[in-house]
Amino acid sequence: MATVNNWVDHLNKPAEEVVGAVYPGAGSVEGMLVIIGIILWVGWHVLTARAESEELSRLARKRHGANDHRSNIAEW
Repeated sequence: MATVNNWVDHLNKPAEEVVGAVYPGAGSVEGMLVIIGIILWVGWHVLTARAESEELSRLARKRHGANDHRSNIAEW
């Protein structure tokens, strides 16, 4: 791990040298984590949409009548 002995010299360096010295590998691991996060996010939406559409199609097959709301069906 890099140590800083003189902050004035450290702050006057170009940004590329400062990031590389203080935090090596900046950008490589984070890029992979962003890609993995996006894949998980899209996959979660696909799975959720599929589960909800299956539940809605199951409820649509029941073909409730116009007055079924009066019986207070718990499945709704």
